Amino acid sequence: MTKPVVILGGGGDGLVAAQLISHIFQADKSLRLAGFLDDNLEKGSRIDKAEVLGGLPDWSRLPLDIIFFPALHKVKQMIQRAKLIQSLAIPEKRWAKLCHPSACIADAVQIGVGSMIGSHVTVQPNTSIGKFVSIRAGANLGHDAIVEDFAYIGPNATVSGKAHIKEGAHVGPNASIIDACKLGPYSVVGLGAAVTKNVERQALCVGNPARKIRILSDTEAF
Repeated sequence: MTKPVVILGGGGDGLVAAQLISHIFQADKSLRLAGFLDDNLEKGSRIDKAEVLGGLPDWSRLPLDIIFFPALHKVKQMIQRAKLIQSLAIPEKRWAKLCHPSACIADAVQIGVGSMIGSHVTVQPNTSIGKFVSIRAGANLGHDAIVEDFAYIGPNATVSGKAHIKEGAHVGPNASIIDACKLGPYSVVGLGAAVTKNVERQALCVGNPARKIRILSDTEAF
């Protein structure tokens, strides 16, 4: 049976999620896009070919067979975004998981609700992926890695075996995280960085090898 999915959020991540749902529909008809909810767009307007059905709080007015996907990741703003997602109080059973048909996911992998696995992603055995995680195209997650809730793994990034990406951490495109390394909650690893040692909470790190630029405060963009 095909399940209708409504995306929370519009352009950017919303369009990425919409395209992923289209690829899933083409592959096995298990999901189809039913529209968007966006606080910044007028009800009845369109994003690409799909209708905006209202704002985020309007989820509760939609039919019970609809499931939801949150396209709300944004670097340096994940504390706010996580609180927003949780405040909606959408039942866990009504969150979708999006896994691109081309992804290579080992049998023993756990994936939480509201998470996205993009095209050509490789997830090796015994990896654990939490809720509301975004793993973008071409990323590689090594064996026994842990990716906690609300984390983001950018396109073509590598998370090596037994690495631990904590809640809300952001790994930029083409970045690499060495084996058994830990990224602290809501830390940010920049584009192409090579992380060779643990990263503390809310640290902004760039370069090869990665170095801490500063700690992101709770008041700036968070």
